[in-house]
Formats: sequence, C-alpha cells, structure tokens
Amino acid sequence: MRLFFAFRVFFIVLFRRDSALRIRDLLNGNSTVLVPTETPRLSTPAESKPITAKLPAPLRKESVRRSEALTLLSALQRESRLLDLVSESLDPFSDAQIGAAARDVLRDTRKSLDRIFGLQHLIHSPEGDVIEIPSDASTARWRIVGKESGDRGTLSHPGWQATKLDMPQWSGNADDSMVIAAAEVET
Repeated sequence: MRLFFAFRVFFIVLFRRDSALRIRDLLNGNSTVLVPTETPRLSTPAESKPITAKLPAPLRKESVRRSEALTLLSALQRESRLLDLVSESLDPFSDAQIGAAARDVLRDTRKSLDRIFGLQHLIHSPEGDVIEIPSDASTARWRIVGKESGDRGTLSHPGWQATKLDMPQWSGNADDSMVIAAAEVET
C-alpha cells in the first residue's frame, strides 16, 4: 500500500508543479490540507465535504543537508582510501612501495568514479590524431591551444564527460555532516 502510494506521489510531484508545491508545503507544515468529513460509501455517490485543517509541526524531521563534494570525498575514501594516500608523508617509503600502494588506490578510485559518474572521453580518437574542430565549438568542450585558428587540429587530450550522476545519498545527522571517514578502532 505505502509503496504504491509513494510511486503515485512521485509521479504527481514529477508532472504537476502545483501539486508538488502543495506537497512540499504540507511536508514543511506550512499549509492547510483538505480533509473529507465523512468516508464515501460504495452504494452512494461520494459526498465528501472538504474542511480546512492546519497541519501540526512538520510531519517529518528535516533532513540534514550535506555538500555533495563531501559525500564524494567520503565515497572515495571508503572505497579506495584516496585520502590516506594523498595525506600520508611519502618520505619514509621507496618509490616501489609508493607505486604499489598507488596502483590499488588508483584502480579503486577509477571504479568508484565510473560507478558514480560513468566517465567517458569527449572525443573518441587517440591523442595525436588530426581532428576537425566544429565551427560552433563550445569553450566547455573545446580548448584550442596555439596561435593559429582553423577547422582542424591535433588532439592532445580527449577530454572527459560524465554520462550519469549516481551520487550516494547522505542520511546522517547534523553533528556528523562534516565527517568524511569514521575513525577505525580495533579491539
């Protein structure tokens, strides 16, 4: 029952702006709601007479906002230990030890970024290829390096783009909203 109701409300909010605004106001406790005074019977036409009733304080606890940047950083630490690698003093370690640690961290970081963003190159040509530059090239997609202007150039970097955004959702409390990784204690 509740699952069906949730889907129904989801689609109402998605496609009906006025309903979405009323639902938002109801959830924030800032509005009135029409409530039927009697339950309709199957044998007679529905004769509900709406009345206005003020909702009590918010129906649910306000969710804590957390920066998506912190959520991403937390995911990269949890899944690949990225912060441990970049925060560690590398002086006492040999290049071989650093490389071995970095290999695992970089592999796991790539997996996390692919899962969250679905990363792909903007241009699907190898670096060094001569490619055409569109006449309406967006500066967000194209950085033209060099003095000449023209319709062709040598690709020095294919660029990156996200094909999705599947950011983990924060569900903690306000006191923990700035925590990136929990302290680990072994007993």
